[in-house]
Order: sequence, then structure tokens, then C-alpha cells
Amino acid sequence: MSESSRAETRSLRQSRLELWLILLAWLGCALWVIGYSAANGYNLTPEAVSTVLGFPDWVFWGVVAPWMTANAFTFWFCLRALKNDEDEEETR
Repeated sequence: MSESSRAETRSLRQSRLELWLILLAWLGCALWVIGYSAANGYNLTPEAVSTVLGFPDWVFWGVVAPWMTANAFTFWFCLRALKNDEDEEETR
């Protein structure tokens, strides 16, 4: 097996790992938003609605919190988990 073939295999393996990590994070956030909002956002009386930072509590915990968590995950992923492939010219 040539060196370029090994580099391509490593690159493909790393890309697949990154893909699955991103998909799992997206799926987790999507399930949380849909599940929490469906369970807590319907059939509320106006008196039962409290607010968190100006948002109705179900909107804050069901939409805003996962959105901020997804942003934090994105920054972490881009700075720590995402790896740059070796330059093709360097492997030859």
C-alpha cells in the first residue's frame, strides 16, 4: 500500500468520524427541541407561563438553551476535534 493511499484512508476515516459526531450532535439537539417543546409548549394557560430572560420558559429551555449548546459544541468542534489533513504535496 502506497503512502498516498494510507493518507487517503486516514483522511477518509477521520472525515467519517467527524461526520458521525456532527450528525449525532444535530440529532440530539433536534430531538430535545421537538420533544421538550411538544411536551411543555402546548395547553398552557397564560397564568402558567413564566419567563426566563424575557422568553417563555418552554421557549428558553426548548429552543434557546439547545441553540446555545449547539453553538458551544460548534466552537469546540472547530477548534479541538476538527483535524486538518496533511497537504498532498507534503506526502509525495
